[in-house]
Amino acid sequence: MNMTRSTRLTIAIALSLSAGAPVAAQERVGPNVVAPASTSAPGWTFTPSFGYGLTYDDNISMFGIRVAEQANDDVISMYQPAVEVGYRGRHTHLEADYSGSFLNYRTFSGLNRWDQRGKLELRRQESARLKWFVRGTGAAVPSTDLIELGGIPYRRTGAVEEEGRGGIDIALGSRDSVGSSFMDQVIDFERTNDSRVLLRGGHVLESLNAWRHKLGGRLSIGTDYSFRRATVTGDTEPFNIHSAEGAIDYELSPAWTFSGGAGLAYLERTPTTAAHTGPAWRASLEWRHNTSSFHAGFVRSFIPSFGFGGTIQNEEAGAGYRTVLFHSRRWYMDHSAVFRNDRPLTSTFEQLPLRSLRTNSVLGFSPEPWVRLEAYYSRVQQTSLRAGGQLFRNRVGFQIVTSKPVRVS
Repeated sequence: MNMTRSTRLTIAIALSLSAGAPVAAQERVGPNVVAPASTSAPGWTFTPSFGYGLTYDDNISMFGIRVAEQANDDVISMYQPAVEVGYRGRHTHLEADYSGSFLNYRTFSGLNRWDQRGKLELRRQESARLKWFVRGTGAAVPSTDLIELGGIPYRRTGAVEEEGRGGIDIALGSRDSVGSSFMDQVIDFERTNDSRVLLRGGHVLESLNAWRHKLGGRLSIGTDYSFRRATVTGDTEPFNIHSAEGAIDYELSPAWTFSGGAGLAYLERTPTTAAHTGPAWRASLEWRHNTSSFHAGFVRSFIPSFGFGGTIQNEEAGAGYRTVLFHSRRWYMDHSAVFRNDRPLTSTFEQLPLRSLRTNSVLGFSPEPWVRLEAYYSRVQQTSLRAGGQLFRNRVGFQIVTSKPVRVS
């Protein structure tokens, strides 16, 4: 099936915004407990869920290598309530969900915390030419390795992330379409008396405008322009970042699609940062067949550093693969990996270059539609490219999740 013009534009906006967002989905101590979004008949659906899991963590304090390695692991019990409410109409789709995970440490009970996330999204198709969306998300996490942003060192510091997005897509004719979106994001870190682990946080406003021209049944070209204004806590002035790219979207086959863009990113001069101009580009390859999917992507851009302050050059590469096993929908596996390379652009702050790697693997079995059993392994590692600046964290465990959609008349 050929990809529609508006679908191509929506994908292009999502990929362009990923310059300041994750390449892959967020990772928790275990896999997500929320049930997959319902694609059933129109109407209201209420889906409560509950999960229980057990995880072994070999670096609970998130210390660097050769620091308290003999007394830095524990077994964690996870209690995971969740709920999802959705409405699907002919032109309207509403979805709200909440998921929580209480982390109960067997030995170091002083580390017991909640990991909580929520989302509210409304999508509306006004006509064949016009559609729009608004979305709000929030998360309160116990450590910074659970935040998918560049320039943040991995530490056992709690964080709250709030984000609002809105966008509109308009088909101008049979070949041309435009889209615009806006994002407002706030990051706040838990305060501590130890200045060595003080992280900044801040606020970002971002707009993206895209145009696409359809050259044939498979190929579209166009342009993307984004503007990002970031205020990092403690900095004297905000940072303004512009990015302009030429874009291409191409359907290689009914299963394979490619999207890419190349251009320039420009960081305006501030009292603490010289002006910078550099290449900005992205590439994404996706494959979908029945219940299996694969994606790989790369993004290069300038973004604010909410960890140490200032601005960084961010490079992200990610890949993921999900498929059923043994020709059965009951068995499945899901693998993902994200590599991030962050280089400081602001020399007046005590910034460090950071290289981070995150991997996550899940093997699942669903004997009935209302229950899932999953075994998982995740690893995060980060280096600041200095002596003693390496950190590794491995987690392995399992979880049992039950969920039952209920139709509301």
